[in-house]
Amino acid sequence: MINASHLIKKFGNTIAVQDVSFHVAEGENLVLLGTSGCGKTTTLRMINRLTEPTSGKIMVNGADVETMQPETLRRGIGYVMQQNGLFPHYTVEENIAIVPSLLKWDKEKIKERVKSLLAKLNLSYVEHAHMFPHELSGGQQQRVGLARALAADPPVLLMDEPFGALDPINRQKIRKDFSELDEFKRKTIVMVTHDIQEAFELADRICLMDKGKIVQLGTPRELRDNPANEFVSAFVKGQYLQPDLK
Repeated sequence: MINASHLIKKFGNTIAVQDVSFHVAEGENLVLLGTSGCGKTTTLRMINRLTEPTSGKIMVNGADVETMQPETLRRGIGYVMQQNGLFPHYTVEENIAIVPSLLKWDKEKIKERVKSLLAKLNLSYVEHAHMFPHELSGGQQQRVGLARALAADPPVLLMDEPFGALDPINRQKIRKDFSELDEFKRKTIVMVTHDIQEAFELADRICLMDKGKIVQLGTPRELRDNPANEFVSAFVKGQYLQPDLK
């Protein structure tokens, strides 16, 4: 479904991503895991061309993303941001309906899709659909952000620290709902996190990165039982500290 080959991204003289390659199978959840500044978010953003690679190639469902119009590419890929990215002057319903409306869905079909997603994410259409983002709690805003990413039923979902801005109780609850929702089980997902517990709970495979490179790519069990080096072992055990935190 997704093939990344020899990705390199430079910002001036800084190399943010160094020769990164991976494959994500259809229906798989790959988690890009690592410390702040390791290149995981830059790697994620290259998939839907929010960031253009300096070199390398990304294929999504057999198509080279570089040959596609960015807007067309992004309409077929759900994207969830850490801060939810909701439009403040749009209602909940209007936020969720953005991509289906751009795709010229029938208005009644859009309304039914909004109702269905809100119900699946434990929100009420009657109570919440006509509210604005500032009227919602942080957890509710994040659920709306997830609904918006799912609205057009894209086959691919990119998630950048989707639960990172939430308090621990909301984070655990929404993460549990996410893992159990049929909508997500049918998607090919690439998710960024720095939270080892979150990665182990949600990932089919984990791509552990450090300093712009892949340190180890494997299942949670493989990283735990057969770490590639001391960095992996320490990270998995929660013992790794970034240099400026030591």
